[in-house]
Amino acid sequence: MIKNNTFLLTVILLLACNVTMSDAYEVAVIKSADIKPYNEAVEGFRRACDCTVSEMSISAELSDDVSHILRDMNAKGVLAVGLDALKRAKAIEDRPVVYALVPSPREAVRGKNNVSGVNMVFSPFIQLSTLHEIFPRFRRVGIIYDPDNTDFFVKEAKRAASEVGLELVLKAASSARDVPRLLDGMLGEIDVFWMLPDITIANLEAVKYLLLFSFRNKVPVFSFSKKYVEMGAVAAMNIVPFDIGVQAGEIMKTVRDAKGSGSPLRVDARKADLIINRKVARKMGLSISDEILARSEDAGH
Repeated sequence: MIKNNTFLLTVILLLACNVTMSDAYEVAVIKSADIKPYNEAVEGFRRACDCTVSEMSISAELSDDVSHILRDMNAKGVLAVGLDALKRAKAIEDRPVVYALVPSPREAVRGKNNVSGVNMVFSPFIQLSTLHEIFPRFRRVGIIYDPDNTDFFVKEAKRAASEVGLELVLKAASSARDVPRLLDGMLGEIDVFWMLPDITIANLEAVKYLLLFSFRNKVPVFSFSKKYVEMGAVAAMNIVPFDIGVQAGEIMKTVRDAKGSGSPLRVDARKADLIINRKVARKMGLSISDEILARSEDAGH
């Protein structure tokens, strides 16, 4: 009797496993590169998506058309991590695509109703409130941006600035070559520069000029990434890749359950690490409150 019960229990467990495996929601993960932030985002996605995951990184061998790979994998959804990955995945129209760690995704996803994702920015109100908290004496905030990439964000920032009590000094650029000229024209007009994750402006040569301008003229830069604080910006609200992955996983669950109905979900990042370069702040003669320093990471070692 005991043997029969054991056999019956084994059969039930095997059948349950088969049902679970056959019903599993498989997601193909396409990464622009095999680097730590992308891998952290994928780990967060795994934690939240309630799905099985198969990963691939873009390489010379991976063609622009990835649809046949998805068919072979039987993938029911796609996570695109990084801009190059999104460029490949946005051609897919017959299943949900969720993006993560993509700077300025707005143009890439225009008209794509099956593409949802997590933007690499925090809301303008949260960023400007934090900027004002770090630099309470400053009112004039400079921004250089490419309207093709961040026009929508800048319009929201204008509204947020009026709520926070700040003045935005805006300059539009069509290429990174415009940045030095526009920056020089801001001298004497701004107290602090707000660097947006705009792929036109966040060009290495443009960033180098910006940081040189900042240091020479004692105009602090408030950025979006720890690496720029390490290079010489005074502060940044740094994204947390793992939590962005968790958000992407939550979105995938939502759009999966919606079964194609409803609008795409595109949300801002929700969790930030505050980074301060105390060394640069001291050299600029800036006084940052002990409360801010206590809850921030020092990138000025």
